[in-house]
Amino acid sequence: MVTQWQKCISARASHSAFTDLCEFNQHLYCCFREATDHISGDGRICILKLNWQGQIIDKNHLRIAGADLRDPKLSVDGNNKLILLAYARYRGESGAYSQPLTWFSGDGFSWSSAKEIGHKYWWLWRLRWHQGQAFGVAYNRQAQRTALYSGHPLRTFECIVDDLFSLSRQAKGYPNESDMLFTQDNTVYVLLRRDADSCTAQLGMAKPPYRRWQWQDLGVYLGGPTMLGLDQERALVSGRVWTEQGPRTALLRLNLRSARIKLITLLPSAGDNSYPGMVIKHNALYVSYYSSHQQQKSCIYLYHHGDVERLLNEVEEG
Repeated sequence: MVTQWQKCISARASHSAFTDLCEFNQHLYCCFREATDHISGDGRICILKLNWQGQIIDKNHLRIAGADLRDPKLSVDGNNKLILLAYARYRGESGAYSQPLTWFSGDGFSWSSAKEIGHKYWWLWRLRWHQGQAFGVAYNRQAQRTALYSGHPLRTFECIVDDLFSLSRQAKGYPNESDMLFTQDNTVYVLLRRDADSCTAQLGMAKPPYRRWQWQDLGVYLGGPTMLGLDQERALVSGRVWTEQGPRTALLRLNLRSARIKLITLLPSAGDNSYPGMVIKHNALYVSYYSSHQQQKSCIYLYHHGDVERLLNEVEEG
C-alpha cells in the first residue's frame, strides 16, 4: 500500500506563509515567513529541521531589525553548505528600499550574517545549481522585466541576461515568480508566472551558454511555481491554480518538450495558500506549502506521497 499523508507542521504565528523545502545532511529543511499578516512589514524567517516522517527535530529563526524578510528559499551548494535566499524590504529614517540577501550554514542551525546579492529592487526568486554554479531569475515589477543571474551567492553573482522575458520584448505583462531546472544534456528550463493580460504561465528553454531563449505559453495560470525534473521530458510542478472553488495548491505534470501541463491532484488547501517547496527521496514526494483552510489562519503543511511514479502513471492513464 502506498503511504500518503498531510500534516500541519507550524501554526504558531499569526500568519505563516511562503515556504520552501530541501534535503540537507539526510534531513528535510523547511523555511517560511512568520509575520502579523500577508503584507505586514514584520516578517522573519523560520527554519525547521524535520525527519522523513515530518516530525520537527529543531527550529531556528532569522530576522533583521527594520526589515521585512519575505519568500525564503533553500538550496545546497557544491561544498555542502545550506544556502538561504530571501528578499528584504527595509523601511527606516533613511528611506525604503528592497534587496535580495543570502545566508549560509554548515550545519543547518548556525547561520552566517546576511550578504547582499543581485541588485536593489530586483526580486531574485530562487537559486538552482548546475555544475557548481547557481542560477536564478530576478524580476522588477515596474520594469515588467526578468533577468537571469549566475555565479556563486557567497562570491560573485552577476546578471548574464538582462532581458530574459519582458512586456517590451514578448508583449506579455508582469512576469515575476519562477523556477528552473537543468536536464542531463545541460538544457535549462524556466517556469515563469505572470499576472497581467491573460495571466498565463510561460515555459522558457535554452542551451548553454543560456543567452538565447525560446518561450512557450502554457495557457494556464500558476502562482508560486516550483518544479523538479523527472527525466529529459517530464517535470513535476506545484503551485497555485484557480478552480471554481477559488485558489488551491496543486500538483501537475509538465511535458517539457510539448509544453503541455496536466493536473495531477489538488492538495488540501483553500483561501490564502500555495508557495510550495518539493523534495523527492527514494521515489517518495514531500511538498511543503501554506494554506488557510483550517484554524482560521494560514499555517504550514507537509504533504507526503510514497510513490511518485505511481502518482504520475495514474494521471497518464486517467
